[in-house]
Amino acid sequence: MDVMPIDIELTFETFFKKSQEEIRSELIRRINDEDMIFALEGGKLLRSTILLLAFHACNIEKKVPDQRALESAIGVELSHCASLIHDDIMDHDGERRGRPSLYIKKGIGNAILVGHKMINMAFRIALDHGINNAKIFLETWNKTLIGQLKDVSLTNRLEEILNGGKISPSSLLNEYYRIIDLKTASLFAGACRAGAIEAEASDETILLFEEYGKEIGLAYQLADDFVDIAQGKIEEGILMPLLRAWGGKMSSVEDLKNRNLKEEFLKKGLDLEEVYREEIKKHTASAEELSSSSLIPDSPYKKLMKEAPSYITNRMLKELDVVIK
Repeated sequence: MDVMPIDIELTFETFFKKSQEEIRSELIRRINDEDMIFALEGGKLLRSTILLLAFHACNIEKKVPDQRALESAIGVELSHCASLIHDDIMDHDGERRGRPSLYIKKGIGNAILVGHKMINMAFRIALDHGINNAKIFLETWNKTLIGQLKDVSLTNRLEEILNGGKISPSSLLNEYYRIIDLKTASLFAGACRAGAIEAEASDETILLFEEYGKEIGLAYQLADDFVDIAQGKIEEGILMPLLRAWGGKMSSVEDLKNRNLKEEFLKKGLDLEEVYREEIKKHTASAEELSSSSLIPDSPYKKLMKEAPSYITNRMLKELDVVIK
C-alpha cells in the first residue's frame, strides 16, 4: 500500500488530511470492538501522522513497504487514545471530543479495561515490528506514565501554591516543563523515532527525528495550555505567566477563577498571548531548524517537515484567532 505518493506540490495540510484517511481506514479494518472504536473516533491523529512523515522523509528510495509505517502509526494512535481514556477518569473529565467520555458511557471499570486492551494491541504491533520498536513503545509509555504521575502531584499542589504556599519559581517552571516533556513531547518524539526506525535510517538520523518530534510536542502542549488559560481554566500551565506576573506572591485560586485571566495579566503589565507566543515560537523554530539537517535527504517530505511545526500549533490556536509565524 502506498500511503502517500511523492508530489512536489504537496503541502503539509494535504499530507495531513490524506494520512488521516489512511489511518482511519486501517483502524476500521483492524478493530471491531465497539468501545475501542468509540474511544478512537474524532481523534486528530497528529502523532501517527508525524510518524508517517518521518518514515517518508527517510524512505525516499522506497526500500521499506509503506504498510509497515501505517501499522506502526496504528500502534501510536491506540496507545495515545488509551492514555486519554485513563486521563479522563483521573481528571473527572466527563466529555472528550464533544461526546461523553468512555467511562461516563460504559463505567470506570470497563473504560480502564478498554484502555488496557488498546495498550496490549499497540504493544503487539510494536513487538511484531522488532525489538527496537518494542523498546520505543516501552520507553515512551514509561515516560508518559511518569509524566502523568508528576502532573497529578503538581495539580494537587497547585491550589496550595496559589493560596499562599511557599514557592520556588525556578523549580516550579522546571517541573512544569518536565511534565510536558514526559507527558506530551515524549509521544511526538517516540512517533518520529519509530517512523525513522521503520525506514531503516541511521542511528544519527533517528536521534535527530526524535529531537524534532520532541520540539513539536513541546510547542503543541504550550499551545494547548494557552487555549485552556485564555478560556479561563486554571491548569498547571498557568504557572508560567503567573510566576512572571506575580513572582512569589500570587492571587488565590478562587480570586483567579472569578476574574478574566487575560485582563488580569494585562493589569500586571503582562500580555498573556505574548508570553505563550514567545515560548511556542522558540520550539517551533527549533523543530524547523532540525528539519533542515543534511542528514535528511532532499525531497518534498523534507519541505513538509519544515511546515509541520507551525501548522500543528496554529491548528490548536485557531479558536483563539492567534497565529504563530
